[in-house]
Amino acid sequence: MVGSERMDLKKRLDQAKLYLKYYFSYFLSYPLVYPKEVNFQMTNRCNLRCKMCNIWKLRKKEKEISVKEMKRILKEIKENWNTKYVSFVGGEALLRYKDTLELIRYANKLGFITNLVTNCSLLNEKTCKELVKAGMKRIALSLDGATPKTHDFIRGKGNFKQVLNAAKILLKLKKRYPLKIDFTTVVMSYNFRELIDLYWLAKRIGVDQWFLQSVVLDNTFQNFNYDSALWIKGKDLEELKRIIKKLIILKLKDPNFIYNSIYYLKSIPKYFELKEKFNLGHCMAGYYNLNIDPYGYISICNYGPNLNVKRKNVTELWKHKKYKLTRIKIKNCKMPCMMLCYQRFDLLEFMKVFFGVRDGRNF
Repeated sequence: MVGSERMDLKKRLDQAKLYLKYYFSYFLSYPLVYPKEVNFQMTNRCNLRCKMCNIWKLRKKEKEISVKEMKRILKEIKENWNTKYVSFVGGEALLRYKDTLELIRYANKLGFITNLVTNCSLLNEKTCKELVKAGMKRIALSLDGATPKTHDFIRGKGNFKQVLNAAKILLKLKKRYPLKIDFTTVVMSYNFRELIDLYWLAKRIGVDQWFLQSVVLDNTFQNFNYDSALWIKGKDLEELKRIIKKLIILKLKDPNFIYNSIYYLKSIPKYFELKEKFNLGHCMAGYYNLNIDPYGYISICNYGPNLNVKRKNVTELWKHKKYKLTRIKIKNCKMPCMMLCYQRFDLLEFMKVFFGVRDGRNF
């Protein structure tokens, strides 16, 4: 066996071992793993009012968590876990621009791979340069329409132009700095007919990947209403199925550009058709990442555990009994969901991991 084959086998063995750790963590409702990603929700505030988002309504009288406290958490995580990724999201994270910039710089020095999710409204040549120089390694730009008419209807007048302008600036910077640029699209009734055009637009612009996320009827996870204008239903479902088949063909021809697995793509029409009867797989939200809200609370999809990290040992909270109760609640969750933290567990999937033939994202 040559050296490269031995390395490949070792990698697949490591992936299989990690898969089994997630598998047993789920069934024990106890983490035998550390989170692969820490997600700082910098603020619930947002300067846009997107059709599918209610996060901006989640406002509290409490002060948002300080930069000093977030730095302490990052240092603790680095010293205790082998967590690779740190993401900064919102609301719109860049409404706390100086804080986000400082944290990206600090996380980068600690060796984390940093990711920013943004609506692009506050990105210009100056801010893009500062973020990249601070060490931002990946940026996800929200793009929900292949035309200004569709995108701006969903996100706000003039935002389509801002997104493409930000992509153009970042692609120039990418020539000098290690940076990955993604587009993310929320699939809903207003834009599903433009998915193929969105694929070609993303390819033409030259971003690294394109992410699809099926719409969550209420991303605060409080009220689901299938009569919502966001939901794809009725005769539109047949058209959606035809479009998804075309996307799968594109995925097969260019496996890495569309981030989502073929299994995920095939499930999109089922999600909209089956509603509360839909089940994509075992939810890993309580294991795969650690989400800290703007006020310092660990919270998963409105289930809790509502443990506050301020002046607390985060690695101890990860195994707290309240967190276990939250994981059990999530296991019993009946809400349809296609958030990207799901994972299937079965023997066939395990064999795919071991033999390196998975069509989605490995652990």
